[in-house]
Amino acid sequence: MDPKDAEYLSFLEDYEKKTQPFIQPKEVPLTITQMQDPTTFPADIQRIRETLLEASSQLLYISEAEEPYEFIFIPNEEISELPSNCEEFKSLIKKSNITLTEEEESAEEGNENNILDFGEFFNPFTVVHAEDPYGQRDGYKELQKIIEATFHGKENVRIYKVGSHRKIGVFIVGLVKGVGIVGLKTLSVET
Repeated sequence: MDPKDAEYLSFLEDYEKKTQPFIQPKEVPLTITQMQDPTTFPADIQRIRETLLEASSQLLYISEAEEPYEFIFIPNEEISELPSNCEEFKSLIKKSNITLTEEEESAEEGNENNILDFGEFFNPFTVVHAEDPYGQRDGYKELQKIIEATFHGKENVRIYKVGSHRKIGVFIVGLVKGVGIVGLKTLSVET
């Protein structure tokens, strides 16, 4: 090994040792998919899961960070309509033993909690003049069509923003009657 390379590697190792105590570990939110076993889902839910994850696999939700999408399933055979507000939605999540992140859990009604209109969520990613630094426009248009088709129209989809402080859960969900609520979840980082 070249002496200059060895010297540089030594510098890097020394620097890492000195700075390691000051580096905060990356927060890893407890994700919903870690708590659920997809093989136990009903067949219809497994198909919806595969379709939504395939459509969203190359997409990132862009806020102050870039976050991937994950599948969410809230089993509830009795529910006949989607919750009308974020508190009711959060309550359903808690009853289903799905883990919320600390920021989602501590959110208070009226804070950053709100329900977005379907277009309000998708337009920033799909309209012609939208910023598209990652070349995701076509992917978001496809996801939009798939979500509309899966839940038989955008009027049957709700987009809940649940959380406070910096990390806000964004849930794009629809109802499968007699089974529960399904959809996608991502995080919006807002400081």
